[in-house]
Amino acid sequence: MSEYLTIRKEVRVKVPVGACRFIASVGFCQDEEEAKEFIQQVKGEFPNATHNAFAYKIGTEDSVITRSSDADEPAGTAGSPLLSAVEKAGLTNVVIVGTRYFGGVKLGIGGLIRAYRSCGEVGLKEAGTREKRLFKKYDITFDYDYIGQVMNEIPVCLGEIQDVDYSSKVKVQFLMPPENLEDFKGKFKDITRGSGSLAE
Repeated sequence: MSEYLTIRKEVRVKVPVGACRFIASVGFCQDEEEAKEFIQQVKGEFPNATHNAFAYKIGTEDSVITRSSDADEPAGTAGSPLLSAVEKAGLTNVVIVGTRYFGGVKLGIGGLIRAYRSCGEVGLKEAGTREKRLFKKYDITFDYDYIGQVMNEIPVCLGEIQDVDYSSKVKVQFLMPPENLEDFKGKFKDITRGSGSLAE
């Protein structure tokens, strides 16, 4: 069974560092689109902040994606320390935004790195950890004749339906543990008599 460690809950924590005010916003994300939406949401909530640096990590093993941004802080002083906090905690499918309000006193390169790392660590500690099962996204297309059976079979194989498009044919986007896909493929082929298509 594919499992990974991620945050238990989304949180926002204020982290005072000298005269500066830092805010850690930590969220769960299953893909880059969700991570980017979270980042934009936080930026929208703190439009007057001096900086909104961020980092996120998604996926496991060979399919890991990591991204970070210093948000105009000196290179390597904001995004990288946030990402290192995520890596140190052994987490994935997590996005963290470090919001900074300048307090009038410059922290220096080392001070910034320590401050953003602390911001990430405090936020992640508050978010807690939990194990989640690894899901991947799949798309299937099939004729309306089979809609009842197919829609019933997805949860049987521990899948979660994300979106349904009722056009000339039924198009369903769903999440499913990768180890259950072969079993579902066989059932899907039988139900649709080989006429349905599945894209990974």
